[in-house]
Amino acid sequence: MKIKNIFLSALILGTLSTSCTGNFLDEERNPNSLSPSIFWKNEADILKGLTSVYGALQGSGGWAASYERYIVVDNYRSDEVVFRPDVSSWDNIASFVNDPNNGTTEKEWTQLYRGINIANQCLDNIPNVPGETDALVKLKKTAMAEARFLRAYYYYRLYLNYGERVPIYLKQLEGKDEEFYPKQAEPGELISLIETELSEVQKELPTEYDAAGKGCVTTYAAAAILGKFYMFRHELGKAEKEFEKLIGKFELVDNYEDNFDGLHKNNRESIFEVQYSGDRTGGRKEYSNIAEHLVSGNVGGYEEAFPSNWLFDLLKKDLTVDGKYSMRLYGTILFDDPNTKMWYIGEGEHFSDYDGPNKLLWKKFATWDESLSSDWWASAFNIPIVRYADVLLLYAECLNDRGDTSSAIDRINEVRRRARVPELSKTMTKEEVLAHLQNVERPCELAFEGSRWYDLIRWGIVETTLKANGKKFAENYVDTKHKLFPIPRAEFLMNPTWEQNPNFSK
Repeated sequence: MKIKNIFLSALILGTLSTSCTGNFLDEERNPNSLSPSIFWKNEADILKGLTSVYGALQGSGGWAASYERYIVVDNYRSDEVVFRPDVSSWDNIASFVNDPNNGTTEKEWTQLYRGINIANQCLDNIPNVPGETDALVKLKKTAMAEARFLRAYYYYRLYLNYGERVPIYLKQLEGKDEEFYPKQAEPGELISLIETELSEVQKELPTEYDAAGKGCVTTYAAAAILGKFYMFRHELGKAEKEFEKLIGKFELVDNYEDNFDGLHKNNRESIFEVQYSGDRTGGRKEYSNIAEHLVSGNVGGYEEAFPSNWLFDLLKKDLTVDGKYSMRLYGTILFDDPNTKMWYIGEGEHFSDYDGPNKLLWKKFATWDESLSSDWWASAFNIPIVRYADVLLLYAECLNDRGDTSSAIDRINEVRRRARVPELSKTMTKEEVLAHLQNVERPCELAFEGSRWYDLIRWGIVETTLKANGKKFAENYVDTKHKLFPIPRAEFLMNPTWEQNPNFSK
């Protein structure tokens, strides 16, 4: 049956994918050809296994994998995006008419469980790798913490998009019959798992790595994701304590666009980002094809999605202290303006030489530099999951919520100073600061980065906001239904007694 095939495919350790570390990627041995029982022999195997857990952040590695996860799943439902009717599973998500047969939501579900199972393989087998040298013991400890973090992160994504009633696997799959008939998690069980894991691994993860480990998850990444989890659960007091651990440990980069151009990966603002090396040797697919789906059709792109008029109008109001458009607009949207820059717009050329005066295109995540790859459609910019600006704004929201509005404004102004936009007045009320975060600061700073949809849910303002901001097909949105994706229909073939998410059929 289909569901058995899904889980059996997760038994394989996974193809070698870029992790956070570098040297061992030169190895040619492919763990995909080895069974877990004979694979875990030495330090190199630990690194390769862990690499595959990180690799699951990229999705399946297939066509549009990164685009589907980080653009379609995380952005298409928000008021920031207008889509071009093309791929029906994407369109249905954006239009709030998706059902349990949707191929994109089924793929996301499957790939998250694949990542979870690879993490479980690491956790089950790393302790048994022979050797007791100080270096190996240290590596085992750190690798186990990294695998636990990544497993918790994949469960966090399941929680955001599929809710609590998902099966929990804490051991590697071995093909036993009972593994294909799991129980759904009881209310509170998944919440407890995510909270416990992200809290405990902070004690085991390092605060930083050497150059070879740049991009590996740190104790700060665990604190940031746990804080975001608490925000989603309306536990702002707990979230504040997590974010407080990061305050002063990171800095905003001077140039906003350095976070997205691929030339400044894992910079001092980065807390957690998906790694891409651009490597295509030996059949590797260490690149994101997000740009291919967003770039102008006049240079070979698909133009699958566009900035919404609401977002464009908002960013046009994001004026600097001298009355000019801010770097946040120019770093996010391409439009007919002399200061619009893009890799295919040559010296003396303008946006209007390629597209009409009323057209809007993405710039963020559509950039490219020849140093990243030989082909623009196979670029190697990383995808930021959490950066310091996001943490500052969430921390400000927590401070404001408990009445320390003055300190909240200070944190917001840190972000605004980087963009060179006027600082907020200290006379703003608690209600005005929250409204500013909801309607101005977070969408201006974090546009297209996968925050907006989940922000609207946790604020409880999805339906009113989508309609007010002219989201296409907002009239289809049902608050008691579309906050979550349905559990894929294929799951009910093996587990017909499972409960489906509210208002979806099995």
